[in-house]
Amino acid sequence: MPRPRVTEPAAVLDAAARRLASHGIARTSVDDVAEVAGVSRATVYRYVGSKNDVVQAVIDREAENVLARVAEAISVATSPHEAIAGAVSAALTAIAGNPVLARLVSSDLPDTLPFITTGAGGLIERCVVTLSNAIRAAPELTTDDRAVEHATEEATRFVLVHLTTPRRDGTRLRPLDAGNRAASLIAPMLAPTVRSS
Repeated sequence: MPRPRVTEPAAVLDAAARRLASHGIARTSVDDVAEVAGVSRATVYRYVGSKNDVVQAVIDREAENVLARVAEAISVATSPHEAIAGAVSAALTAIAGNPVLARLVSSDLPDTLPFITTGAGGLIERCVVTLSNAIRAAPELTTDDRAVEHATEEATRFVLVHLTTPRRDGTRLRPLDAGNRAASLIAPMLAPTVRSS
């Protein structure tokens, strides 16, 4: 049976996401992604790159879906506490509900760590930009621009630490509780300021 032509990198990433969700990072190769996508190995390399490039591209794409949910939660916030609590809770809930990300931060965590710790600079930057823009756009939230970027970076780091490190007793907070904990620590950075008319 002839292989279908893939004309967009998105089709390769769709195949990679399915493979990663079902088999994880260690048991996924470029050849596996090519097979699932119905394309040659060279096509995967041409559209996305190496295995690490594929994993990073899938994480980045899935993170965009999470960020959309987080921005939505921020858009209805009426206070800095609600913004941070809603953002963190929405992020953790969206990650848990995403088959790829849920696997990568649970059974595949050791293989995922380089992508969300030492190699997370680009991911953190995208999160800070997206969340900062969401806070600035929220009609009920007014604050200093510099404080917004600091607070959103801390919220992003809170989520990453929550995903990678259990509490002292070995458990993790539920998303709502984690959101409230993060808000108690980070929301004071977003003390409201008066907008000049």
